[in-house]
Amino acid sequence: MKITPQTNVLEMIKAHPELVDVLIKYNEHFKLLKNPIMKKMFARLATVKHAAKAAGVNLPEMLKVLNNAIGETVSDNGIDFVTEDTQPLIRVKAIVEEKHAKVYELDVRELMRTGGEPFNQIMQTAAKVKNGEAFLLETIFEPAPLYDILKKKGFIHETEMPDSGHYKIWFYKIEKSERREGTQDTKKRVWTEDGTVCIDVKGLEPPQPMALVLETLAKTDAHKTVIVFHERKPVFLLTKLEEKGYKYEIQEFSEHDVRIIIHNPE
Repeated sequence: MKITPQTNVLEMIKAHPELVDVLIKYNEHFKLLKNPIMKKMFARLATVKHAAKAAGVNLPEMLKVLNNAIGETVSDNGIDFVTEDTQPLIRVKAIVEEKHAKVYELDVRELMRTGGEPFNQIMQTAAKVKNGEAFLLETIFEPAPLYDILKKKGFIHETEMPDSGHYKIWFYKIEKSERREGTQDTKKRVWTEDGTVCIDVKGLEPPQPMALVLETLAKTDAHKTVIVFHERKPVFLLTKLEEKGYKYEIQEFSEHDVRIIIHNPE
């Protein structure tokens, strides 16, 4: 059975214990899986996608390494199962400071070092946070699985790493008015400037970036150029453009500032 981004790490290494050494060889971050305490805390909730994010490695590449190790074949670029994803560049700490939001603080570093299980304590703290409030979590590794769990409860996050082995994660619970603004956000993201159609997809969650670009292209005059403001090179969008016969150019101004200039095929 192939390993996918949604495969649970604990279940994966139970089925294939040799993958612990494969992961450690691939990236030293995964040495935590040798520690029974860390293994219990991290692997129980983490998917392969979470693990790749926590280690700061390329997900398709990691999928290829894991699947090859158990004799499963994946494509050369390893993207058989990977859907387009972006991590919005949300400055949560700035939002908290601007709104003078109440902040609950929770430092679980010592608890983790002594073998304690911080999950229940974290969730109890999160339960206290009302809309428009925040909590600051300090931990010894990036708790990537928590991001999806708390996102479903209305939280956005920003992660800082002041020192090696010290993570500070700001969680802010979005107010209802902010959620309504978010649903109308796409309407403000498309405009025309000097005859060029501009689309800003920064901060949108998948599949919104691709959907907004393709929808806008379908409505755009064949002679107009379209510029997409993105946070990264969108592999799956580019594939769709090629399938539809669009020509495009990519300009990378910085790590999180990519522009795709698209010319209509007609």
